[in-house]
Amino acid sequence: MFTYDAIQSACEALDSFGLPRAIGRFDADRLIFANESFVRATGLERDELKCLALSEIVKIRLNPREEIAPGKMVPMTISSRGEREILGGHAVFGDRKLVYLMLPVPSESVVEYEAAVSVGREQERRRIGTYVHENVAQEVVSMVFAIESIRLDLEKNDSAAAAKLKQIGERLTKLFDGFWWDSLNKG
Repeated sequence: MFTYDAIQSACEALDSFGLPRAIGRFDADRLIFANESFVRATGLERDELKCLALSEIVKIRLNPREEIAPGKMVPMTISSRGEREILGGHAVFGDRKLVYLMLPVPSESVVEYEAAVSVGREQERRRIGTYVHENVAQEVVSMVFAIESIRLDLEKNDSAAAAKLKQIGERLTKLFDGFWWDSLNKG
Protein backbone atom coordinates (compact mmCIF):
# COMPACT_ATOMS: atom_id res chain seq x y z
CA MET A 1 0.00 0.00 0.00
CA PHE A 2 0.99 3.63 0.47
CA THR A 3 3.61 4.81 2.91
CA TYR A 4 2.97 7.45 5.55
CA ASP A 5 5.11 9.97 3.60
CA ALA A 6 3.13 9.39 0.40
CA ILE A 7 -0.19 9.88 2.22
CA GLN A 8 1.07 13.03 3.99
CA SER A 9 2.28 14.41 0.67
CA ALA A 10 -1.13 13.69 -0.86
CA CYS A 11 -2.90 15.41 2.08
CA GLU A 12 -0.72 18.49 1.62
CA ALA A 13 -1.41 18.54 -2.11
CA LEU A 14 -5.16 18.18 -1.56
CA ASP A 15 -5.03 21.15 0.83
CA SER A 16 -4.36 23.42 -2.15
CA PHE A 17 -7.85 22.42 -3.35
CA GLY A 18 -9.37 23.07 0.08
CA LEU A 19 -9.99 19.36 0.74
CA PRO A 20 -9.82 18.61 4.50
CA ARG A 21 -7.69 15.50 5.00
CA ALA A 22 -5.74 13.95 7.89
CA ILE A 23 -3.89 10.81 8.90
CA GLY A 24 -4.12 9.03 12.22
CA ARG A 25 -2.74 5.92 13.90
CA PHE A 26 -5.80 3.90 14.84
CA ASP A 27 -3.83 1.50 17.08
CA ALA A 28 -2.06 4.36 18.95
CA ASP A 29 -5.20 6.58 19.11
CA ARG A 30 -3.25 9.54 17.70
CA LEU A 31 -3.72 12.05 14.92
CA ILE A 32 -0.35 12.26 13.21
CA PHE A 33 -0.97 14.74 10.39
CA ALA A 34 -3.72 17.14 9.39
CA ASN A 35 -3.67 19.60 6.51
CA GLU A 36 -4.75 23.22 7.07
CA SER A 37 -8.24 22.64 5.66
CA PHE A 38 -8.80 19.84 8.18
CA VAL A 39 -7.50 21.97 11.06
CA ARG A 40 -9.87 24.81 10.11
CA ALA A 41 -12.82 22.41 9.83
CA THR A 42 -12.30 21.16 13.41
CA GLY A 43 -12.09 24.67 14.86
CA LEU A 44 -9.11 23.60 16.96
CA GLU A 45 -5.55 24.88 16.91
CA ARG A 46 -2.88 22.62 15.41
CA ASP A 47 -1.21 22.29 18.85
CA GLU A 48 -4.51 21.17 20.39
CA LEU A 49 -4.94 18.51 17.72
CA LYS A 50 -1.47 17.14 18.52
CA CYS A 51 -2.34 16.79 22.21
CA LEU A 52 -5.75 15.15 21.86
CA ALA A 53 -6.34 11.46 21.36
CA LEU A 54 -7.79 10.57 17.97
CA SER A 55 -10.87 9.12 19.69
CA GLU A 56 -11.56 12.47 21.41
CA ILE A 57 -12.09 14.14 18.04
CA VAL A 58 -13.02 11.38 15.61
CA LYS A 59 -15.76 8.78 16.01
CA ILE A 60 -15.28 6.00 13.46
CA ARG A 61 -18.44 3.96 12.96
CA LEU A 62 -17.25 0.37 13.13
CA ASN A 63 -19.51 -2.47 14.17
CA PRO A 64 -18.20 -4.25 17.30
CA ARG A 65 -17.38 -7.45 15.39
CA GLU A 66 -16.14 -5.67 12.26
CA GLU A 67 -12.50 -6.17 11.39
CA ILE A 68 -10.28 -3.37 10.17
CA ALA A 69 -9.19 -4.19 6.65
CA PRO A 70 -6.88 -2.18 4.39
CA GLY A 71 -8.84 -0.06 1.92
CA LYS A 72 -12.05 -0.33 3.93
CA MET A 73 -14.01 2.94 3.95
CA VAL A 74 -16.29 3.59 6.93
CA PRO A 75 -18.39 6.58 8.01
CA MET A 76 -17.00 8.85 10.70
CA THR A 77 -17.90 12.03 12.51
CA ILE A 78 -15.67 14.75 13.86
CA SER A 79 -16.66 17.04 16.70
CA SER A 80 -15.91 20.60 15.68
CA ARG A 81 -15.04 22.51 18.84
CA GLY A 82 -15.20 26.00 17.33
CA GLU A 83 -18.63 25.54 15.78
CA ARG A 84 -19.90 22.98 18.31
CA GLU A 85 -21.23 20.85 15.52
CA ILE A 86 -20.62 17.40 14.16
CA LEU A 87 -19.00 17.05 10.75
CA GLY A 88 -19.56 13.86 8.79
CA GLY A 89 -16.96 12.23 6.61
CA HIS A 90 -15.23 8.96 5.88
CA ALA A 91 -12.21 7.08 7.16
CA VAL A 92 -10.15 4.66 5.06
CA PHE A 93 -7.86 2.18 6.78
CA GLY A 94 -4.34 1.48 5.55
CA ASP A 95 -2.30 -1.67 5.98
CA ARG A 96 -0.22 -0.44 8.95
CA LYS A 97 -3.02 0.70 11.27
CA LEU A 98 -2.99 4.08 9.54
CA VAL A 99 -6.36 5.70 8.99
CA TYR A 100 -6.95 8.34 6.32
CA LEU A 101 -9.63 10.86 7.36
CA MET A 102 -11.67 12.73 4.77
CA LEU A 103 -14.19 15.52 5.31
CA PRO A 104 -16.39 16.82 2.51
CA VAL A 105 -15.82 20.29 1.15
CA PRO A 106 -18.62 22.77 1.91
CA SER A 107 -20.27 23.31 -1.44
CA GLU A 108 -21.90 26.40 -2.80
CA SER A 109 -25.22 24.66 -2.41
CA VAL A 110 -24.64 24.70 1.36
CA VAL A 111 -23.95 28.44 1.22
CA GLU A 112 -27.03 28.97 -0.94
CA TYR A 113 -29.10 26.87 1.47
CA GLU A 114 -27.91 28.91 4.47
CA ALA A 115 -28.74 32.14 2.63
CA ALA A 116 -32.21 30.83 1.77
CA VAL A 117 -32.80 29.82 5.41
CA SER A 118 -31.75 33.29 6.52
CA VAL A 119 -34.13 34.95 4.05
CA GLY A 120 -36.92 32.59 5.15
CA ARG A 121 -36.35 33.45 8.81
CA GLU A 122 -36.52 37.17 8.05
CA GLN A 123 -39.73 36.72 6.05
CA GLU A 124 -41.25 34.70 8.90
CA ARG A 125 -40.22 37.37 11.44
CA ARG A 126 -41.92 40.04 9.33
CA ARG A 127 -45.04 37.89 8.80
CA ILE A 128 -45.37 37.35 12.56
CA GLY A 129 -44.73 41.03 13.20
CA THR A 130 -47.45 42.00 10.75
CA TYR A 131 -49.89 39.51 12.27
CA VAL A 132 -49.23 40.75 15.80
CA HIS A 133 -49.48 44.37 14.71
CA GLU A 134 -52.73 43.85 12.80
CA ASN A 135 -54.48 41.39 15.13
CA VAL A 136 -53.03 41.12 18.61
CA ALA A 137 -51.80 44.66 19.19
CA GLN A 138 -55.18 46.28 18.51
CA GLU A 139 -56.83 43.95 21.03
CA VAL A 140 -54.17 44.75 23.60
CA VAL A 141 -54.62 48.50 23.09
CA SER A 142 -58.37 48.12 23.58
CA MET A 143 -57.72 46.08 26.78
CA VAL A 144 -55.37 48.81 28.07
CA PHE A 145 -58.10 51.41 27.52
CA ALA A 146 -60.66 49.19 29.28
CA ILE A 147 -58.28 48.63 32.20
CA GLU A 148 -57.64 52.37 32.45
CA SER A 149 -61.37 53.09 32.43
CA ILE A 150 -61.97 50.55 35.24
CA ARG A 151 -59.00 51.95 37.15
CA LEU A 152 -60.41 55.47 37.01
CA ASP A 153 -63.79 54.20 38.31
CA LEU A 154 -62.10 52.29 41.17
CA GLU A 155 -59.68 55.04 42.11
CA LYS A 156 -62.20 56.75 44.39
CA ASN A 157 -63.37 53.60 46.22
CA ASP A 158 -60.45 51.11 46.12
CA SER A 159 -57.05 52.74 45.61
CA ALA A 160 -55.14 49.41 46.02
CA ALA A 161 -57.09 47.74 43.19
CA ALA A 162 -56.69 50.87 41.08
CA ALA A 163 -52.91 50.79 41.63
CA LYS A 164 -52.77 47.11 40.54
CA LEU A 165 -54.77 47.86 37.42
CA LYS A 166 -52.44 50.76 36.64
CA GLN A 167 -49.44 48.40 36.88
CA ILE A 168 -51.12 45.89 34.57
CA GLY A 169 -51.89 48.60 32.02
CA GLU A 170 -48.31 49.91 32.16
CA ARG A 171 -46.87 46.41 31.71
CA LEU A 172 -49.04 45.77 28.66
CA THR A 173 -48.12 49.13 27.20
CA LYS A 174 -44.37 48.52 27.74
CA LEU A 175 -44.64 45.05 26.26
CA PHE A 176 -45.97 46.34 22.97
CA ASP A 177 -44.26 49.76 22.84
CA GLY A 178 -40.89 48.18 22.04
CA PHE A 179 -42.47 45.72 19.62
CA TRP A 180 -44.31 48.40 17.62
CA TRP A 181 -41.22 50.54 17.47
CA ASP A 182 -39.01 47.63 16.37
CA SER A 183 -41.47 46.40 13.74
CA LEU A 184 -41.84 49.91 12.29
CA ASN A 185 -38.05 50.39 12.11
CA LYS A 186 -37.34 46.92 10.65
CA GLY A 187 -40.49 46.60 8.54
